[in-house]
Amino acid sequence: MRRTLFLAAALLAALGGNGAAQTSADAEPFHVFMVMWRGVTDVEHGFRAHMRERGIRVRYTFRNIDRDRSKIPGLVAEIRATQPDLVHTFGTSATLGILGPRDGEPGAHVEGIPGVFSIVSYPVRANVVESFESTGRPVTGTAFLAPLDTQLDALLRYRPIDTLGMIYNPLEQNAVTNAEIMRDATGARGIEFLEAPVPLDAAGEPDPGRLDELVADLAARGAQFLYMGPDSFATVHKAAISSLAVEHGVPVFAGTDALFRDSQAMVGLVSQYYLIGKLAGTQAERILVDGERPEDLPVASLARFAILIRMPVALQLGVYPPLDLLRVAQVVQS
Repeated sequence: MRRTLFLAAALLAALGGNGAAQTSADAEPFHVFMVMWRGVTDVEHGFRAHMRERGIRVRYTFRNIDRDRSKIPGLVAEIRATQPDLVHTFGTSATLGILGPRDGEPGAHVEGIPGVFSIVSYPVRANVVESFESTGRPVTGTAFLAPLDTQLDALLRYRPIDTLGMIYNPLEQNAVTNAEIMRDATGARGIEFLEAPVPLDAAGEPDPGRLDELVADLAARGAQFLYMGPDSFATVHKAAISSLAVEHGVPVFAGTDALFRDSQAMVGLVSQYYLIGKLAGTQAERILVDGERPEDLPVASLARFAILIRMPVALQLGVYPPLDLLRVAQVVQS
């Protein structure tokens, strides 16, 4: 039986009702510039689905940074030259590079064009917005990450622990921020936090060849769970990290939908990327169709997160979920 914390009514409320947007069939389509950090994801699919369902005509330009920050200045120049009606960015690094921080250097980022961001883990701490209620600039977006205390509550509801390990990219701001917050959250609960920043290779990039030894070291140090949080490096290498952890008998908790999917993570508390994309589409609709200013739109979030349990891994590790958690979880059989 599959159960989920997502409620259809809550989603409809979050997405702003069920009426169709009224747009003229012969009107010029809106131009939306989509900046991706690691290729097309369900966020972009959800964004486009919302626009189709609402009858909003859109012409898209898709550009993939592919985790290469050297591409950002060229994209900023292209956006300035093409003057789209709206820019959508995926991820903290892409958002900071394209839309910039609130106190960014004048002329270094896109200005004068409404921006909507998705999958920015900590938009306030990253200085993308002033607050969730008031962004303080012509940029708004969506929140997708469950608070770390809430994630820890879900993990501890599955299994009480004394030690928690985490592998992360020391060059990625949201990953470092996540580690800092997790350090405080675990410390407040008396849980030992075992950090494993990925060593850099000769080119100065995180070295995936070191993952085996990192996981083995965390297991040897007594990690009872391995946490995978918002981190593009971890997302790209999620299958390797989670499989290595399972080999060492350590279950993995995933903090994002992308990390749980197609990995060996045993449990996760996530918001689904497709729904986040639709929510970003709602923000874009309010700007493009309704004429609202992005600085007047609070950062939007879904009303519920989903608890996911990968049962084959739980059975393999002999770490069975409590029945009360199964009543509200979505059980995954692959």
